[in-house]
Amino acid sequence: MAIGSIKPKHWKGMSLKMSVPSQAESRRPRPLAMQIKWHPPEQPWIKINTDGAVSTTGKAGGGGVIRDHDGKLFAAFATPLGTQSALEAELLAISHGLGLAKELNRPMWIESDSEQTIKLFNGTGWGPAYIRRVMARLVIFKQQHNIRASFIHRKGNKAADWLAKWSLDQTNFGNMSEQTP
Repeated sequence: MAIGSIKPKHWKGMSLKMSVPSQAESRRPRPLAMQIKWHPPEQPWIKINTDGAVSTTGKAGGGGVIRDHDGKLFAAFATPLGTQSALEAELLAISHGLGLAKELNRPMWIESDSEQTIKLFNGTGWGPAYIRRVMARLVIFKQQHNIRASFIHRKGNKAADWLAKWSLDQTNFGNMSEQTP
């Protein structure tokens, strides 16, 4: 880069986004390069990164990582799920993550790489009928705890993504602590 040539390795961890102006312009939208990575929460929050996965064979699983403001791992999990819907797998992974994190007795911040799931979690609707049971649990949990939820790009959610895919081959809930990741 010092001599002016940009190589693919310089773009590692970057993703292209489009900048669309709010007003009409004569030029086309310009692509923006932005770095995608996980950011720790502010103190005293803990961040719960979750992901759900469904295979082509119909197996489903979920995984997640719970960390603090220093990035310290509190817990991680990978679990097979009894669903065939990606949306339900994402919501069940959030439910499992919240269940583990509530023991820490701190405000919880959910991050998921599913925009639809985050919109549903943050909204007032219940979604399709097949997910209403898990949505009811999440609504009650939100009423009883200090929780926020936000979207994170898949590249910033690699640990949860890996755990969710790994859970597809598991038969039991796997809970890992900072000593056993």
